Amino acid sequence: MSAWDIKPSGVSGVLKKTATAAEAMSKAGTAMQESLKSAASSAGTISGPYCGTEAPMGPVGGALGEFMQHKAQELGYIAVRTEHSLNGAYDATTEYAKGDLDMAANKQKQAIKEPVVNDKGQELGADGKPIEKPGDKPGDKPGAGK
Repeated sequence: MSAWDIKPSGVSGVLKKTATAAEAMSKAGTAMQESLKSAASSAGTISGPYCGTEAPMGPVGGALGEFMQHKAQELGYIAVRTEHSLNGAYDATTEYAKGDLDMAANKQKQAIKEPVVNDKGQELGADGKPIEKPGDKPGDKPGAGK
């Protein structure tokens, strides 16, 4: 552990760039979800005229829905893994700067643990239930957490 040689200002610069890239990736993922929904509803059906307020789902729309359902866990994993990596690097560097190398090592170990994500892309806690984060509940401010 005493062999660590970290330049906190360098870590800070890398974290800022990585967070900017992660935010862009998140926006792209959200845009993709919205585009898939729009494409699925606009793809049409193989049935004739319909009655009611909602059109039936056609084969292309169904396939797009299936695709998104199967990719939700993978996309959620990428988001959770990125969040843990950024927060872990920040936390470990903070402890290193304080001179607490044992705590820095502990923060690093916590950050590299494999996250568990459900089929909806939500991170699961030790109890198997989705972890609620700031911004998940109505009334929470998005980004209120770290």
